[in-house]
Amino acid sequence: MLGDYRIGDWLIRPRINSMERGGETLHLEPKVMQVLVALSVEPGEVVTREQLISAVWPGVFVGDDVLIRAISELRRAFSDNPREPRIIQTVPKVGYRLIGEVTQVPSTRPVPNPAPEARHAEASNPVPVPVPVEPHDLVVAATALAPTPPTPKSGPQKLTLIAICVLSVLVIVVVSWTLLTVRSNHRASRSDAYTSRPFTTDPGSEVQPSFSPDGGAVAFVRRKVGERNGHIYVKELGSESPVRLTSGTAEDLSPSWSPGGRWIAFIRHDETRASVLIIPAIGGSEEEVYTFPINNVWEYGGITWTADGKSLIFPQQVSPQAPSVLVELTINGRSVHSLTSPPQGWDGDWSPAISPDGTELAFVRGPDGSAHDVYVMKLPNGIPQRLTNDARLIWGLTWASDGSEVVFSSNRSGSISLWRVSVKGGSPAHEAAGGDSAYSPSIAKQGNRLVYAHGTATWSILAADLNGTNPESESEILTSSEQDSAPHVSPAGDKIAFQSWRSGLQEIWTARIDGSNPIQLTNGGASAGSPSWSHDGRHIAFDARAESFAHIYVIDANGGTPRAITHGDYNDIVPSWSADDRWIYFGSIRSGSWQIWKIASDGSGTAQQVTTGGGIEALESEDAKWLYFVHFAQPGLWRSPLAGGPERKVFDGPPSDHLNYWTVGRGYVYSLFEQGGHFTLQRIEPETGRVQFVHTLKHDPTLFAGLTLTPDGKRILFTVQEQVSSGLTLVEHFD
Repeated sequence: MLGDYRIGDWLIRPRINSMERGGETLHLEPKVMQVLVALSVEPGEVVTREQLISAVWPGVFVGDDVLIRAISELRRAFSDNPREPRIIQTVPKVGYRLIGEVTQVPSTRPVPNPAPEARHAEASNPVPVPVPVEPHDLVVAATALAPTPPTPKSGPQKLTLIAICVLSVLVIVVVSWTLLTVRSNHRASRSDAYTSRPFTTDPGSEVQPSFSPDGGAVAFVRRKVGERNGHIYVKELGSESPVRLTSGTAEDLSPSWSPGGRWIAFIRHDETRASVLIIPAIGGSEEEVYTFPINNVWEYGGITWTADGKSLIFPQQVSPQAPSVLVELTINGRSVHSLTSPPQGWDGDWSPAISPDGTELAFVRGPDGSAHDVYVMKLPNGIPQRLTNDARLIWGLTWASDGSEVVFSSNRSGSISLWRVSVKGGSPAHEAAGGDSAYSPSIAKQGNRLVYAHGTATWSILAADLNGTNPESESEILTSSEQDSAPHVSPAGDKIAFQSWRSGLQEIWTARIDGSNPIQLTNGGASAGSPSWSHDGRHIAFDARAESFAHIYVIDANGGTPRAITHGDYNDIVPSWSADDRWIYFGSIRSGSWQIWKIASDGSGTAQQVTTGGGIEALESEDAKWLYFVHFAQPGLWRSPLAGGPERKVFDGPPSDHLNYWTVGRGYVYSLFEQGGHFTLQRIEPETGRVQFVHTLKHDPTLFAGLTLTPDGKRILFTVQEQVSSGLTLVEHFD
């Protein structure tokens, strides 16, 4: 099937990655299209997950979640309900089959092959770089799906035989499943009634949806293509044109409707300040009602109204190193008082949400941003009760319309998806609606509706040439939809270590310097990151959260069992090795504020505090004379002599919210610098402070860009995020 063809009334055009019907055109990601083509090779036949992965990602290790996400995108495009499929049917524990009618379209003229302009999305689990599907790709797909001769370990030769076996197994599975779910018929019937459809389809990103009290409209944040900051929009159900409420150069976040539906509260911040504002839901003049003590807000921070509409509840910090606490602001009197008091040294409390009856407050709390749990407290001053015990990333929560459960987005099973937990306690249950990459959920109090954000992006580890011949030259090392980031080059220059979500959870991986032969090094499911090679190339240090707190670990560079180097009820992060490999430096809040500490690399002895004026990430110079470091939530880079002496600020970068945008090597400091909406790479001479421009990035770096220099000083590696976008999905008949 090398040309155009039809699935039902959709015209499928693989070479330009598009689907067309009745004047409507949808663009698919190249890999998503290749999955569709692979299924279309033998319509009606079962295609195993292994066959699909081999056909679409040959020679690349990917997890099942990548394929699941592609299937989810196809179902979304076809508006296909997985519980009552018309196009793609899931064969549990085996694979998928295309059940829609497939017909070939006669070719009357050559099909043009322009570069596709695919829709992408933001957040937590992105997609590969778009590459036009060539006829060779379709041949590969067909070849990979063709029957192969049996080997001593092989299964049946033909897909038809596989299907017969699968049907036999399915009889047993269905009977077993029925017996196991007798007591959950209500949930099964409830999820069977779900219907979902795209709520927004415009280019760019739509995030942070919030239902109006009557369930008839959604407020959300939209970032148009080419815009760096988002603004508040409102879209009524049944309308195709959202109304823009805010404008300007600042970032607007976290819209929240007042109980009567008249006002929308939101958070605004720019380079100088952060504040809370309200604006009429129909548009009009804004009113600033509160200014935060510091200009430090997070996209998952959130804001909510009390049931009487007289107060707002939101998180705030009194200093960059203080935990976030939830406060209540009385709008008329402008009085503020704290509602929660998380432990000192913790990330704190975020994402507040008022129950439908206004008597309870749900929120997330944790020691750091990647380790949160769901809590509920009675208002006005009840004791917070912990509902989950996973210490995972949580990206938004909302109340069920009857107030019996909290629905939240979490990576507790790997990919970001939706979960339910009863406010009376018990184990969270996976929510069928949403699938993978569902975050920022909002449930309407009326109308049985759910809306959530669904995002994608591409993460690429790139290498920039530092020889000065082409300041815009970038070569690709790795590109993935699974958040590859924080690369570190080995001392021999032949490999990189990096953190990646390829396995469904963030783990440490290695690969050759050209990106080939990626190998998963850790497998603990503990959010491992920030890898750092020892100078002898034998070991890799990293931080990980085996429980609630992050600690430093060391693993053999060829694999094995990691050993913990630090311990305790505080966070230790971002390790680096001393020049002689005797010590490991790390950032820790164990003293009550973020400081640089060090510990013997074999884990013996006790940790020693290195800085007293602040520090969170450090690197020792190659000549072992200087320690370079950055402070927490403060721009600039400092250094102090290892032999003792005062610290001195070397230069004003990197940005305060991107503390790993720098490295040292061959007598220089390298740092990313943002100006005019673009990032450049600069080289700084520490002695003189002289700054030299060396490279312009084509795309924005990721949060964990991980600058790392090759041993010969000719190339520098970093991570960028491109083709970021997201849309909102509406689920009807949700309860």
